[in-house]
Amino acid sequence: MPSRRRVLAGSGLALAGLLGSSAVSDSRRVPLPATVSADRSTAFDWPMARYDPAGTGHNPDASGPKDDASIVWEQRLDESTYGVTAPILVRDALFTVDRQGLVALDRETGEVRFSRTGSYLSSLARADASAYRTETLAVTGSEGVYGLNAGGGYEFGGFAFGSERWHGPGRESAYSTRASPGESPVAADGSVYAIVPDTDRVVALDANSGRRRWERTIGDPRSIGSHRPAVRDGTVYVSSSAGDVAAFDAETGERRWSVTLDRSDGEITRQLLALTATGEGLVVPSRTAVSFLDPDSGDVLWEYDHGGNATEGSAAVANGVVFVTDGDGSLHAIDLETGEEVWSIDYARQVEPVVADGVLYLGYHWLNELVAIDAVTGDRRWTYETDTIGFSQPIVGDGTLYVAVTDGIVALEEAG
Repeated sequence: MPSRRRVLAGSGLALAGLLGSSAVSDSRRVPLPATVSADRSTAFDWPMARYDPAGTGHNPDASGPKDDASIVWEQRLDESTYGVTAPILVRDALFTVDRQGLVALDRETGEVRFSRTGSYLSSLARADASAYRTETLAVTGSEGVYGLNAGGGYEFGGFAFGSERWHGPGRESAYSTRASPGESPVAADGSVYAIVPDTDRVVALDANSGRRRWERTIGDPRSIGSHRPAVRDGTVYVSSSAGDVAAFDAETGERRWSVTLDRSDGEITRQLLALTATGEGLVVPSRTAVSFLDPDSGDVLWEYDHGGNATEGSAAVANGVVFVTDGDGSLHAIDLETGEEVWSIDYARQVEPVVADGVLYLGYHWLNELVAIDAVTGDRRWTYETDTIGFSQPIVGDGTLYVAVTDGIVALEEAG
């Protein structure tokens, strides 16, 4: 991996001071085209993992290939994508994280616009930062949370300047590896909410500066293993692998409530996965069930016991239906209001589904298969296979589906 160095002397130092940012030696650089300006987003953006701050995995304005899929373009990257982390879509640009750092691609052609070196571990999130003329992208790294320049910064004498705007709380981990992605940050209303790497703490950062607005512990020390926050209606919700769910005021960090869900027979802890916040309540998957909590109190409103063994993944919610895999061979559709099963089909992987225009899209990071499922009936619409193993969570735009594979990005549209 190229080394990271500060420019210490000469004109590089002067330029670094002028730009007010670090200089990074970057052998992966290419000429920088027009940057991604901080203008209003479009209806077809997919600005963060699982689409929105609430983590629904559903863009009601987006659509993808429904009956069959064919490749529009595929871009192989110099380094394998990391994890595999889901890309994001911001107007005419795609952004992803590979094993070397940040990569920006043209949405229409897949051409690489630039790449920047950095130790980043998660999917990105477009942040509402008003201090810059280009977008700011939040990402979790091995040593904290970073705010990146979506325009790539500047290049001078073989160095990249201004690609990192700020570095939030974190520390160098004694045992962190690059074997799997980190928990992705969430951006909402001028703040970035993230799990501090390798801790049981959630932090709120100013999207312009990375300044810490507040930081709170989620549960007790056994809660290390906390998941991506979900933000809705001024509240930040977080679940942990140890069975804790907590709600915090998004502005002040005041703890509104916290609960520890009851264990099932034979469980040491409830082993919760990442939750989804809806207007009606919180969808909280666990190893053997899905719980639906009152957003104001944390009281359990219903539970759907699938009896599985889910150790990863999350739920998608669209049009009053919850979609979740159980880790034991099935994909379930559950009525959001009642907790009753809508349908259940055979599907052996543990994934983070996404939904667009009545279609459920599933990609798995240890399989060479991308699947489209009818969200109403559970029927399989199409399957796309590749020679390489590993798909990220897909994202969906204006008729196009984008997905990271282990060695690049693929764009799919309706076949011929």
